[in-house]
Amino acid sequence: MTVHSALSIPVEMPRRSAATRLKPGVSDAGSIFAPAHENLPPIITLTTDFGGTDSYVAEMKGVLLTGCPAARIVDVTHAITPQDILSGSIVLERVLRFFPSRTIHIAVVDPGVGTNRRLIAAEIAGQILLCPDNGLITWAWKLAPAKARARELIWRPRAESGHAFSATFHGRDILAPAAAQLVGGRATLEMLTAPAPIEPVLLPIEPAPLHATAGVIIHIDHFGNAITNLSPDPQQLHSARVGRRMIPIRRTYADVPEGNPVALVGSSGLLEIAVRNGHAAKTLALHVGTRVRLS
Repeated sequence: MTVHSALSIPVEMPRRSAATRLKPGVSDAGSIFAPAHENLPPIITLTTDFGGTDSYVAEMKGVLLTGCPAARIVDVTHAITPQDILSGSIVLERVLRFFPSRTIHIAVVDPGVGTNRRLIAAEIAGQILLCPDNGLITWAWKLAPAKARARELIWRPRAESGHAFSATFHGRDILAPAAAQLVGGRATLEMLTAPAPIEPVLLPIEPAPLHATAGVIIHIDHFGNAITNLSPDPQQLHSARVGRRMIPIRRTYADVPEGNPVALVGSSGLLEIAVRNGHAAKTLALHVGTRVRLS
């Protein structure tokens, strides 16, 4: 059977009988793509470092909507700092936990595009992630290793009639049409991936043990808050030491005067360093990798 991808490129798929052909959003029994609510339109999220001034995001959306017009596309962010894989990884983990089961998440922060780095399809706690195998999966994988598995995404569009896929835009030409085939019911994960599970590439960063008192800053958010890898019990601690500065641990930002630094457990469940109504990273000269100690 020949299936036309979202780019109108013929793709060979294993033949199915009429009895086993898939409905949109419905896959083989036991597949991770069997939807929790099969009558609802499928959800696809996009997380990239593409910014908002070029056509790249719209090109990916065009492919997705051509392949599955019923899809609901959610823009997580396209403002990841270019080539900042760690930042993309932190943002992805935050997103995965809040979407319905079997949502497909496409993530593209891909400085190695066109090289021999792999593409992967992963399931993490019931969520599906399509991305380059360059560490983007790190934070979500390490926070839920028992609920995570990955396989190499080996599907490629067939290069016919001059429709070869770009060596520099795998998000549009491979990840997006693969996602459209999955949510549109024209393919299953098993059709698009290698059969053997793989260990994905992971960045050398670890969540601190529960209630640990020494950690590092792993992310600077839009507000300049410096998020650490620590998940402490704030009622058992009083201050965070960053360099020579002691910062009080409080429940929320307004518990200190405006312009003062404060440490608190943020909405991610991780300790963060903030400045009330200010930019902690600039004010306190904080950056990813800065060490933090609690007492």
